[in-house]
Amino acid sequence: MTGNLKIVATLFVAVMLAVSIGNATSVEAENDFPAVGKLKVTPGPNEGEVTLSWEGIDRADFYVIGWIAFEDYQADNEAGRNWRDSVTHRSINNSGQSSYTVTRLTPGELYAFKIGNSSGRYGAPEWLPWSGPVRLSGGPAACAGDRSALTALYNATDGANWANDVNWLDDTAPLDEWFGVSTDNDGCVLVLFLERNDLAGEIPAELANMPRLRSLFLGSNELTGEIPVELAGLSNLRLLHLRGNELSGEIPPELGMLTKLSTLNLDYNELDGQIPVELTQLTELRVLSLSNNMLSGDIPPELGTMTNLTSLVLWANELTGQIPSELGNLVNLRNLDLDDNELTGAIPPEIGNLTSLKFLWLPNNELSGAIPAALNNLSNLKLLSLSGNQLTGNIPAAYGSFAKLEYLYLQDNQLTAAIPSELGNLTDLKRLRLYGNRLTGAIPAQLGSLADLEVLQLHRNELSGDIPSELGNLASLETLVLDGNDLSGAIPSTFGDLEELTYLSVNRNQLGGAIPAELGDLSELEQLRLDNNQFSGSIPAELGNLAELEQLHLDGNQLTGAIPAELAELTKLVLLFLSGNSLTGCIPIGLEDIADNDLDELGLATCTATPTTSN
Repeated sequence: MTGNLKIVATLFVAVMLAVSIGNATSVEAENDFPAVGKLKVTPGPNEGEVTLSWEGIDRADFYVIGWIAFEDYQADNEAGRNWRDSVTHRSINNSGQSSYTVTRLTPGELYAFKIGNSSGRYGAPEWLPWSGPVRLSGGPAACAGDRSALTALYNATDGANWANDVNWLDDTAPLDEWFGVSTDNDGCVLVLFLERNDLAGEIPAELANMPRLRSLFLGSNELTGEIPVELAGLSNLRLLHLRGNELSGEIPPELGMLTKLSTLNLDYNELDGQIPVELTQLTELRVLSLSNNMLSGDIPPELGTMTNLTSLVLWANELTGQIPSELGNLVNLRNLDLDDNELTGAIPPEIGNLTSLKFLWLPNNELSGAIPAALNNLSNLKLLSLSGNQLTGNIPAAYGSFAKLEYLYLQDNQLTAAIPSELGNLTDLKRLRLYGNRLTGAIPAQLGSLADLEVLQLHRNELSGDIPSELGNLASLETLVLDGNDLSGAIPSTFGDLEELTYLSVNRNQLGGAIPAELGDLSELEQLRLDNNQFSGSIPAELGNLAELEQLHLDGNQLTGAIPAELAELTKLVLLFLSGNSLTGCIPIGLEDIADNDLDELGLATCTATPTTSN
């Protein structure tokens, strides 16, 4: 303060019958005054708030709280007005309380407070003495170090070569005109967004000198070194995004001090060590994302106490041990992603308690045992991926009641028994992957009811019987893979109705009969794999209508007759395998130009003229 302001503040103190406020971290006493009266002033829960506390008075019907800012007091005195007219009053009903939080005060301003009691809401109060003048923390002075902190970041991360450094280090420009910086009305930095901006180097510890910083986005750069423990001092931080860098070392356990943090994203770095149990102190955390690092050790069971979590993403690390059953306590979780680790043991049935869960990713671990029927409780589930484990037993028939399920991935396990016909009830299903198991029995005809299905992959099992003609009803199907089973009978002619199909593979089965000419109607087909079966008869000339076809595998069958000249019209064809049949005639001109073919194994000469087509 200047000398004049000191004099006015002293008068303010005298007029208010000031008392001191002790040991306040967010409210500072302006001077040291002897303690008198019963009113106490302490920091409120947020900036710009103070909490008043007093000894309750039973006979009071109402409490009346008053306060005035030094700025208003000073202005009234200079203008010759009565400063008492600028006191703000608030009446509250006496319901036994002995404290009240005053909000919407100006950070950094000097205030005085008083409290009285009254028999009526608008009656004349009996006042306790004024508090001492107290200055709230904050205001422009609170962020005096912001500019130097940003300057340290610029210098430490090769700012001259950033993709965008508009106005950085310009002393004449306010900070909110620096690229990627947003400030509040005091000019204090609230948001720093420099993702994908070519930052290279280490994160400087000076970033911790921005006390009001709420959001820090430094992802997708080339930052190296360790995460500074000093960042734990950013007590107002809500969002911390450092994904997609080259940060190394352990995750600082001190980050558990960021009690207001709602999102912590450290994906795609080179972090190692264990997941710090101290992170479980982040009770406001909604998103914890640590994927694609080198984290090891067990998943802390204490994570189960973080009941505000909506997304827990730990995939692509080196985590070991079992999935903690305590994760079943995360009642608000929408996304649980633990795939590509080294997790062992059974899937905890407690996961079935996560009724808000929409995405459950557990593939590519070493999980064993049966698939818990309790997962059927996940009525909001859209994706269930358990692939690439060592799961045994059958697919629970109850899984047919997942009303919202769109993706079911159970491939590459050791599942046995039949495919439940109840899966045909999954009306929203888009992708069904059951390949690489030991499933037996017939393909359920009920799967033909899945009108939205785009991908059906049942290959590498022990399925038998005929291919259901009902699969031809799958109007949205783009990929159908049935190879490597014991399927028999013919290809249903209804497959010609699969107008969206781009990939059809039924190779390495016991299928026979003629190749349906209707397959020539599949105008979007890019790959047709019918090899290593027992198909007989001639190659349908209609296959020459497949204008998008890139690969045609007909080898290893019992086909006879001439190669249709129409195949030479397939201008996008890059692979053609016809060997292992009993084809006759000559090879149509143009087929020998296909990049990858086995025509030299047919023992046939090239036609000397283009044969007359079957049309």
